[in-house]
Amino acid sequence: MTYAVGVDAGGTHTRALLTQHAQVLGEGHAGGGNLRQVGPAQVMANLEKAVQNAFERANLPASLSECAVHAGVAGLATPEDERALQDTGHPFGQLQVQSDALLTLGAYFAGEGGALLLVGTGCIALARNAQGDVLRRMGWGFPLEQGGGGDLGLQALRLGLRDWENSRVSALSTLLQRRFTSAREVLEWSRGRAAGDYAQFAPLLFEAATAGDQHAQRAVTEWRDLCQELLEEVTRDSKTELVGTWGGLATQLDWPEREPQWRAARCSPLQWAAALAQHRGVLLASRKGST
Repeated sequence: MTYAVGVDAGGTHTRALLTQHAQVLGEGHAGGGNLRQVGPAQVMANLEKAVQNAFERANLPASLSECAVHAGVAGLATPEDERALQDTGHPFGQLQVQSDALLTLGAYFAGEGGALLLVGTGCIALARNAQGDVLRRMGWGFPLEQGGGGDLGLQALRLGLRDWENSRVSALSTLLQRRFTSAREVLEWSRGRAAGDYAQFAPLLFEAATAGDQHAQRAVTEWRDLCQELLEEVTRDSKTELVGTWGGLATQLDWPEREPQWRAARCSPLQWAAALAQHRGVLLASRKGST
């Protein structure tokens, strides 16, 4: 394959990193790629669009058939999910897919053992032990799982609406009233919404907690306790010593990053995916050359 492309397809956007011989040529973007939210056809369409956009930004013709692609896809949880994506068809020379959470775990510790809490639109704790087995907590998808931005945004709406309908002035009700003209409008807005839509309201919960809203403060404290519990569980059960956090909400955890257990990310999921695509492309090329 001429190009190696790493793709990170998350709940709100899809990013593609176009490389050649480990040199970055361009990065492309497209819409959300959560399999559970948009389905395999739309995931594949956005994946293709992101790769095409990477070629455009690199001022190169879109030679998709010359691409070895490795993609981490949000919402991909079972072998059936993987088959559904592969059966959709694609224009690439090679395509491998895995869950975005597993891709991030591999990237964070460069394939080695460690425990990682991912808190973005969703929430999941993963750990890889010395034998290479992966343990997990949460990660059930919205609305089942707790701890992600979708869940926190929903909590913000519920708490704010409760105060609003009772004519109680609170930080959350005030923040909601800046966005909506009535509680009824919130109801109409909520029809058919997904995790990514609710996640945009998660910052309101933290903003209200900082402003002294007691309900928001309690919710944020419970969220931090839950996240700590999830990470401690997978760390204990995997018997690993290295831990880390990743995701848009990780900075809100307000945890001390203690050495020697704590580790910064070894590389980004997008870079890791591109490296895996490069390795796969070289491996297949060498096999073809030996036949």
